[in-house]
Amino acid sequence: MNGLGNAFVVIDARSQPLQVTGDEVRAIADASNPDTQGCDQVLVIHASRQANEQAVFMQIFNADGSEVEACGNGARAVAAFLARPSTTHDGRPQITLETLGGTLQCATQLDADMAQVSIHMPLPVFGTPVALQEDLPEALPVNMGNPHAVLIMDADTKAHAANSGPALEHHAAFPDGANINFARLAAPQTLRLDTWERGAGLTLACGTGACATAAAAVHSQLCAPGAITVRPPFNQDDNAHDVIIIDYQPDTHLIMTGPAQFEFDGELSL
Repeated sequence: MNGLGNAFVVIDARSQPLQVTGDEVRAIADASNPDTQGCDQVLVIHASRQANEQAVFMQIFNADGSEVEACGNGARAVAAFLARPSTTHDGRPQITLETLGGTLQCATQLDADMAQVSIHMPLPVFGTPVALQEDLPEALPVNMGNPHAVLIMDADTKAHAANSGPALEHHAAFPDGANINFARLAAPQTLRLDTWERGAGLTLACGTGACATAAAAVHSQLCAPGAITVRPPFNQDDNAHDVIIIDYQPDTHLIMTGPAQFEFDGELSL
């Protein structure tokens, strides 16, 4: 599956408990793997840890084999997967996802192989702005269940993500690493975003990065509270469809809405 080009392998382990190792994740995520065609994250669906029949636990691994707390595009992909009538959930358009980064309430609208998913995300937790690199503006730390840093730029977000992202991911300011978001205001209430994802590198979209960046834009008064459109790298022509919409009202809610797409079903041996 993918969310705006952010590629996932989703493994349904609800009926057969499964422990995936880092080596297995790296093999699954490798682009040369003929069974998976590679991915940015591996998502394993487990039975609810709270014994909640309306919920599942989503385990998240980055391509480097590390387990992480949150993945916004991945949450949309899993919610869309569970909404399919062919799954053992018999198609649930509303589902609760338990993650290491918090509990998410998801609603899905299906249309053939494409789904539109809205997720109530945890409210952001802001840190103190920090200077990471001399030639860059200060970064605002934002935690969305996983750590982010948001830098508001005038231009060249893609180049900065590619050139500065690898070092800043492991900056001393982030002892557990961080997703580094480079954003610019493309139009009122519209942001262009390029993200260097912790443990995955450059991807075509980052859901929690979109959440963190929209929240940071409101926090810094670059955008007004309400609906904010985030255009990820997947959206090359600034169209109105390949976007993530963040509805953010400080202290009240943050709702992420965006697409998830089915690619193919497969089998692999672990």
